[in-house]
Amino acid sequence: MKSKDLYKSPAWKYFSRYVLLYYSDGLIAQCFTCGKVLQINTSDCHCGHLIKVTDSQATAFDFSNCGVQCMRCNRYMGGRQDIMYHKLVEIHGKEAIEKLYIRKWNICKLDKFTMEILAKEWKQKFEELVFKKGNPWKNK
Repeated sequence: MKSKDLYKSPAWKYFSRYVLLYYSDGLIAQCFTCGKVLQINTSDCHCGHLIKVTDSQATAFDFSNCGVQCMRCNRYMGGRQDIMYHKLVEIHGKEAIEKLYIRKWNICKLDKFTMEILAKEWKQKFEELVFKKGNPWKNK
């Protein structure tokens, strides 16, 4: 699967929304890399990766690989991986992030079947989190 197709998939929709909602107060979150305050249901708020999807599909849907980023940091500043690394270590621990770098080299092809499984899994997790925090995307 090409990364541009991945970002259009239901699996990505639910995964990225889960990540953004998880790190928010229900509507507002801070960019992990610059600290900008963001409304999570806007186009300026992204789910950014430490290990980019173009570098490894094996870690694309790993929660410990992702965090809140503004569009500027994620798209125009290459993800600011140096700062993202430190933030994710702070949250998940150094061992979890080191395991990501090992998993990066796993051969993984996100085919249609796998993406359907991921979509169901992350949709369920997202809906459980929405029950606790609400759904800021509901009326958008």
